[in-house]
Amino acid sequence: MKKFYYMVRMVFMEKMAYMKALLFDAAAALASIFVYYCLWRVVFKDRNEMQGFTMVEITTYIILSRTLAMQFSEGINREFALWIYEGSIGTEMLRPVRLFTNLFSRRVGEFLFYITFKAVPIMLLAFLLLGGAGPAGGINLLLFLLSVLISIGIMFYVEMLVGMGSFYTLTHYALGYTKTAVLDLLSGSVVPIFLFPGFIQEILTFLPFAGMVSVPINIFLGKYTLRESLMYIGIQCFWVIIMYFLAHGCFHKVIKKVVVQGG
Repeated sequence: MKKFYYMVRMVFMEKMAYMKALLFDAAAALASIFVYYCLWRVVFKDRNEMQGFTMVEITTYIILSRTLAMQFSEGINREFALWIYEGSIGTEMLRPVRLFTNLFSRRVGEFLFYITFKAVPIMLLAFLLLGGAGPAGGINLLLFLLSVLISIGIMFYVEMLVGMGSFYTLTHYALGYTKTAVLDLLSGSVVPIFLFPGFIQEILTFLPFAGMVSVPINIFLGKYTLRESLMYIGIQCFWVIIMYFLAHGCFHKVIKKVVVQGG
């Protein structure tokens, strides 16, 4: 745990060196939230409710979904892919800390930086400017936070699997952009899952991607009963376990294809 703590702290400090870039990221996130808000204002122009959501609740959904989705364009898949491309993956595997632990500590460090300097300030400013609904209750807020924390595990293993693709492509650009687009769509970030046709909606809700955006926000807004909230959190835990074995299994297979390119 001591090694893990120092590795998380190191990543956090690395991110602190790029505080100017943070301002541009925050501005882009706020602009995205405002654009989506304007689009939904048009949709709700002649109605008070859609699929059980009011405009105030949709405003909250927009703010939370766009803030949570900010993580999709980042992630440790880039770092992992660069190690493969530069040929330093062998050196990283020889370190006294396991590769998965090393990368997970980096992911936790990125998440802590994201929460502290991106998510919280952007959400506060967006709620102040656009309004929105608070949590449906204290238990909803706690379950929302728990769901977001569990989603980090899902996101980590998704990024690991995407990064492993670089063993075959030797580049991370296309894979990274594809990952961002797929997560935006399937998580309910761009298009809320409740707008999909019934059978597609049910499928997407039970996939791991919904646990990154749609599930936490619906818990926050009280769209699920307590029993349903616990069920969906259980599904998130299930996917973390499944993806743990999937990522480790794939890694043991692709590591045999190590190709040293460049350094």
